[in-house]
Amino acid sequence: MEDATISNASSEDRVKAEAPQLAAVLKEMKEGLDTVRIKVQALTAKVKSNNYPTVEGISYLEAKHLLLLNYCQSLVYYLLRKARGFSINGHPVVQSLVEIRLFLEKIRPIDKKLQYQIEKLTKVTASTTENVQPGEKESQAGVPQRTDDLLKYRPNPDMLVSKADVTSKDGNDVYRPPKFAPTSMEEDKLSKQDKNALRKEKNTLRQARQSAFVRELVDDLEGRPEEIVESVGAESLELARYRAKMEDRARQEEELFMRAPITKKEKQREKHLKKSRNGLLGLTDNFYDEIKTLPLEDENDGQIPSFSSARGGMGERHKKRKALTILAHCADEALKDKPA
Repeated sequence: MEDATISNASSEDRVKAEAPQLAAVLKEMKEGLDTVRIKVQALTAKVKSNNYPTVEGISYLEAKHLLLLNYCQSLVYYLLRKARGFSINGHPVVQSLVEIRLFLEKIRPIDKKLQYQIEKLTKVTASTTENVQPGEKESQAGVPQRTDDLLKYRPNPDMLVSKADVTSKDGNDVYRPPKFAPTSMEEDKLSKQDKNALRKEKNTLRQARQSAFVRELVDDLEGRPEEIVESVGAESLELARYRAKMEDRARQEEELFMRAPITKKEKQREKHLKKSRNGLLGLTDNFYDEIKTLPLEDENDGQIPSFSSARGGMGERHKKRKALTILAHCADEALKDKPA
């Protein structure tokens, strides 16, 4: 008796603790049941009056209805145990609710795929039942009716005429082309000075990309591995352009999975560049571009500001010739020190 009284007391305490939550759930459930009852009663009345044929339905909907019915039964039993204060820990009803809820969640994509087909069949059935008179139902009770009207799906010629053609014609049947708003480019709004500055900036960036010093600086900042190239002096512009072209060709071959043919002219150019691989033929191609901003000393005394300060004339040729002489001497010394 003592155990029974203790269990009753614990169940009453549990019911009191869960009473507010249970009352809210029951209220919400009652509202949902009232809505469902109204819809089910109307549907049942139509089915009993043979408005909705239920002989050959969709098997998927039948299976879903059975799942929902089982879920509702398990939910009602779950609330019953809660109302009486019984424990639900380890009870099979909890596992049943979880499994059914998982099934309902998994079949949601199927509901979306079948939604159009179900709505289409429902509309066709409703339209056919409205068009049939009560006297015709009795006379045609034994004759199978075709619920789908094929004329509803005939092509509509009016849909082939574009809206632009309709709006572009007036009462005189004279074609009026449609008017579109002109598209203005952003560069057209710029002034001449802004265009020159933008063009100058693009040229500067292009020259910077071709500079070996800038490439080494970018590789160092991005943490790329150092590339060792066996060459003397700066890399020639011709070799740099050829290498960039070959890299672009290799990238396209990898994307298209196809070898690109090499022309006779490209083979001759490759042969020429292989002969100048030591860098001597392209030694002075871009040397002036690399050091044109560096100040040099004149023979008389004089410190000239830079190569780029005076363009043209005998002075510039003399400076370039002097720089090339120094560079050639350095190259000779490097070749002497190089082991055979």
